[in-house]
Amino acid sequence: MSTRPKTTRTAPSRTRAVGVWLIALLVALVATVQIRSEAEVERSLVGVDATSLAFLIDDLHRANDSLSAEKADLTQRRATLQSGGGGAADQVLTDEAIRLRALEGLIRVHGPGIVMVIDASGLTALDLQDALNNLAAGGAEAIEVNDRRVVTGVPIAETSDGVAVDGVVVVPPWKISVIGDAERLADIADLMSQQLRADRRVRSASYRVDADVVIRSVISEKPFVYAVAAQNR
Repeated sequence: MSTRPKTTRTAPSRTRAVGVWLIALLVALVATVQIRSEAEVERSLVGVDATSLAFLIDDLHRANDSLSAEKADLTQRRATLQSGGGGAADQVLTDEAIRLRALEGLIRVHGPGIVMVIDASGLTALDLQDALNNLAAGGAEAIEVNDRRVVTGVPIAETSDGVAVDGVVVVPPWKISVIGDAERLADIADLMSQQLRADRRVRSASYRVDADVVIRSVISEKPFVYAVAAQNR
């Protein structure tokens, strides 16, 4: 009587074992990534007080709303330009040119905003830059420091004579005029004032909300030296 050879299941067993091992590895990898992500978020929020966190959340909501409004505005402008109406299209282009010149600091502007005064000794260019960055993040559309216009690209530098804006020293007290959403800028200025008053170098820090802040300083338009118009190249 012959005996039938026993069949072996080694290969399928090994396949299943490898599959289980891979799944376990993937689960562990996903868990590790998730834990690390949560840790990074928690680490980034360490030391952030409740007020600052509230401002961060509020800024996120405002940024989303601002993007939605900007999208709607651009859509309307595109529709106007595509309509073929000469007068309407010319007005859109004129308004856009004025807006860009205002953003570049080439023309005088006025509008609602705040005026902040910081009287201190020992503050550095980095301190002023931080203050301006906070205001810019708060939606500032135009900024002036001691009658010096500040826009993107204007250098804030530390010199032997003090802090300089575009090469001109701005002697304390610093008067910072800002145009934008007055309510939002006031919230930021209030928080900044509290933090500044806690600084031993600061004698006083205050602000006021103004319905019509006037910024008269302008930046001289700089001609292009190297960039020239390309003719269908």
